[in-house]
Amino acid sequence: MAKKVLTPEEFQAKLEKKTAKRNLFFGTFTKALAFFLAIAIAWSLAAIAFAPAIGGGTVVNGGAQTQQGGSESTGGNNDVVDFGGSSSGDSTSTPSGDSTSTPSGDSGAADTSKADAIKAVNDATAKVYKGNYKWERKCYFTSPIDVGDATETLNGIIQRVDENASIDSVVGGFLGITGTKDDPAWTADVKGGKLPAEGKMNNEKYLMKAFALTEGDVMQYKVDGNNYMFQLNACNNPQKDGKNALNHVTNDFITLTEVQEGVAGALGSLGSLLKVESCDVDFTSIVVKAVIDGGNLKSVQISYSMNVKALNLKATLIPITGKGAGDMICTYSNFS
Repeated sequence: MAKKVLTPEEFQAKLEKKTAKRNLFFGTFTKALAFFLAIAIAWSLAAIAFAPAIGGGTVVNGGAQTQQGGSESTGGNNDVVDFGGSSSGDSTSTPSGDSTSTPSGDSGAADTSKADAIKAVNDATAKVYKGNYKWERKCYFTSPIDVGDATETLNGIIQRVDENASIDSVVGGFLGITGTKDDPAWTADVKGGKLPAEGKMNNEKYLMKAFALTEGDVMQYKVDGNNYMFQLNACNNPQKDGKNALNHVTNDFITLTEVQEGVAGALGSLGSLLKVESCDVDFTSIVVKAVIDGGNLKSVQISYSMNVKALNLKATLIPITGKGAGDMICTYSNFS
């Protein structure tokens, strides 16, 4: 059977149809890849910037980590938090070494040394961290994610899928950042030192740990009756190596290495398209407030502010620098 000979008009129509299909495929593929990269970038921004902390004592650059002397590392501006009344211990303006605290108010409590106050909270947390308790956590933006000129582009890509979404809401979906401090806290009932298997926040890093505070960790402290308050030294890019003040009270933060591994795992064979190269994050105003009665812990709250000064990414060979800020508040109570 002879092959049908197309007229010039039919040949042109067939050619245009093939071209349209090819353009549709590559256009759809490009949009899908762009959206995937946008999510990956947002995830990496969130994971390193707004999950609680990237701990102290290391400078992270290009994946390399250089320890800055000793087991104590500080960084960033660390303004003195007002505990109300008179505080004691070391302060940035008037260091007082191991001076004893003078409780404010008419609590009738004897003066408590820094060493005794630290021992009290360390011992009290060690008694209960493997038991039953209520856990609450709030983590919210104080400055939205900003990746410069890429912010609007990434938001536009994300909003093609969900017109109500943005980088901030995608980040919140990954990490439980609620957006504002007025939103409700995430809660869970911990049984036997384990979070429920179901639920949004079932990562072990959210569990309470036995404190390992040292005198070198504490910038200032105050004891007022059963209330123990500590401000810890600021941390710049801390690690989970037990060598910084933040990690002595919580595991609730993500390190650069964890983010790099997470992004690489999410991208799979496309891992070369997005690299998290370095970050510079300060954790300041790290405050611990505990209520201890007769040596028994009634409640403890950990809070801090995080400021991402520079998060350096490279997406398909294009460098992107992000920044942002947030606050975290975590409370453990109802121990049994």
